[in-house]
Amino acid sequence: MTVDQIVGGAIWIQLVILLAACVFGAFEGILVLSGRRRSFYTRRRMGMAVIACLAVLPLVAPYLVTSPYAASVNATDAIVAQVLNGNLDISASRMMQILTLKSEWMSQVATASSTAAQVLIAGFLAAFIARTCYLVVNIARICNALKSGRVVQRTRRCRLVATSSVSVPFSTRGLWYYYVVLPEALIADRAAVQMALGHELQHIRQGDVDAEVLLSLISPIAVLNPGFWFLSSRLRKLGELACDRAYLARKGFDAHGYALRLLEVARSTSAAKQQPTAFGVPLVGRRVPFLSRRSMLKDRIVAIADHQAEPAKEAVVFGAFLSLVMAGVVLLGAVSLAEPEDWSHERIMLSTVANLDRLNHLNTLAQRSW
Repeated sequence: MTVDQIVGGAIWIQLVILLAACVFGAFEGILVLSGRRRSFYTRRRMGMAVIACLAVLPLVAPYLVTSPYAASVNATDAIVAQVLNGNLDISASRMMQILTLKSEWMSQVATASSTAAQVLIAGFLAAFIARTCYLVVNIARICNALKSGRVVQRTRRCRLVATSSVSVPFSTRGLWYYYVVLPEALIADRAAVQMALGHELQHIRQGDVDAEVLLSLISPIAVLNPGFWFLSSRLRKLGELACDRAYLARKGFDAHGYALRLLEVARSTSAAKQQPTAFGVPLVGRRVPFLSRRSMLKDRIVAIADHQAEPAKEAVVFGAFLSLVMAGVVLLGAVSLAEPEDWSHERIMLSTVANLDRLNHLNTLAQRSW
């Protein structure tokens, strides 16, 4: 594999993530406009479908890109076809210049031969290293919490750990087991333990812990991609809203007491220093970028109150249909953004037309000189 292929693949991954975020935003908007704004579990399943597509894409991409139908859906070839048909007001020579400029830019990034390319590479490497160090610190914090704590209860798949090194209950996972970590000071409060344990187990049931670990692992690659942060923030928020509703429905816990307990835990952890903020799902949720944690808690408490006043129904069938369509659009978009291995018929025709235009221009200049 050459450097140009590696750079092209990296750019393709960033474009696909950005495309997936735009597709999810559009389909989530369709669900909201259809009157299902409070169908949090359905919206979360749609987000999980997008994440699943991105996760399996590296495995299926080689087969999709080399399929006989890949050339027919390539975005660049589709634009070139429109130029050849006269549907776009741009000359063949100008279109060839744009395509050449794209190839030259990718070559500059691969060889770091320009100042702009060097700045881009340096910025990405700095963000990649900073994000990786952030994840390593969080792994160390989780390992410290598990080693310094004591196992209160264990099941076939899960371990309940009490430790004094954290102040907020959270759930995480290792290679074989899930872990629910509770502060040692919380163990004496039976109602608080029941609420925290039930909440975190619900996160494990609905796959939020697995999604959080996956998002943390791929975050260094997509650290500068706004689409990734949009997807991750939406998935985390919808996961918290869906978890609150599912837990209250299952346990019959008092909604007012549950909301007060969330506020109490958030207030007591405002000055937490050693709390893991990656590879885990905390009880009070993650901070939304550029906003405080209060914005997340406010939305959760308002959602709990709205559901108590007027219970919302999940659009399971409609959401499953939108998820399938959305997954198909993401995979189709990924294929359309891939760089074809060979020149297509459209590109050969465009090159031929551009060369003929260039020869015609030279002949015109030669006739004028006589």
